[in-house]
Amino acid sequence: MPVIGAQKLTDITARILAAAGARDDYAAIVAEHLVNANLAGHDSHGVIRTPHYVRSIEKGDLKPTAAPEIVAETASMAQVCGNWTFGQVIAKGATEIAIDKARAQGIGLVSMYHEGHTGRLGTYAEMGAAAGMASMIWDGCIGGPRSVVLPLNGTGRKIGANPIAIGFPSAAHGAVILDFATSISAAGKVMVAVDKGEQLPGDWIVDADWQPTSDPTQLAKGGALRPMGLPYVGHKGYALAMMVGLFSLMASLPSDAQPPLEDRWGTVILMIDISRFGPLDVFQKQVDTVIDFVKEDPLEGEVLYPGEVEARRRAERLANGIDLPAATWAEISACAEGLGLAVDS
Repeated sequence: MPVIGAQKLTDITARILAAAGARDDYAAIVAEHLVNANLAGHDSHGVIRTPHYVRSIEKGDLKPTAAPEIVAETASMAQVCGNWTFGQVIAKGATEIAIDKARAQGIGLVSMYHEGHTGRLGTYAEMGAAAGMASMIWDGCIGGPRSVVLPLNGTGRKIGANPIAIGFPSAAHGAVILDFATSISAAGKVMVAVDKGEQLPGDWIVDADWQPTSDPTQLAKGGALRPMGLPYVGHKGYALAMMVGLFSLMASLPSDAQPPLEDRWGTVILMIDISRFGPLDVFQKQVDTVIDFVKEDPLEGEVLYPGEVEARRRAERLANGIDLPAATWAEISACAEGLGLAVDS
């Protein structure tokens, strides 16, 4: 399992994307985003995605030089058409717009559609926290080729993994970040299991006959992810996925026409200026007090706040490098070689 420094991995990833046709600034944004996901321990949203993006560019599904555009706007809201470029590029710009509007109006809400894979939503919540914002972000679809989740008690890939992220700033503990798929697992975690040659828990996915399986390769063979909360409270994960999907449907509604299924993918980014409610530093110290209170008197092990695992993993991997599965590195290397680039670990 190769171990690669964050900066080197960022440089390699940016070179690959640029060689595949991406604008240099886009390649840098996406590479930084992917490596930051690896640093946070979310390898499912990290550089494992690079060859997939290159294939999408080659197929014409991902437009590596297209410019996002604002198609509707008010003082506190905006709608962005991404023109099918990198989701990370669109979402970074949309988050910046939402933060600016929140500073001016108290609340900023930006929706985006016609986008590539947006990556780890927690990144945009972290941007908000760094700007003194509370945030909520919804991303997903209902129907279309990006849907990978069964409806509860149903069959078929009807719903996206439909993640949700929520973020708050603190004074001493850094960003408090919730970020998870509403399916029982992110699809990318299944990709990581394939590359590691590992089996999945038996309740994560079903095969093409809708039967539970622990074989991660079955997802790409027509299987599907199951809703979060199974076996006892799967209705909660399913219902949450539906609600996220409806937010996303709203985001991808450019007109009163019925959009085709493959276009029903969207993201909604909400930023709230905490200082409109009172001094930001007072709130941040209150968040610290809440965290310290919750951490008191653990029954066993340690009580962690949302985002603490990622913060610790980031510090560890910045110091020691990012360990990638051999299969992931082999695929990245082959992708680079196919574009005429030489890489080494």
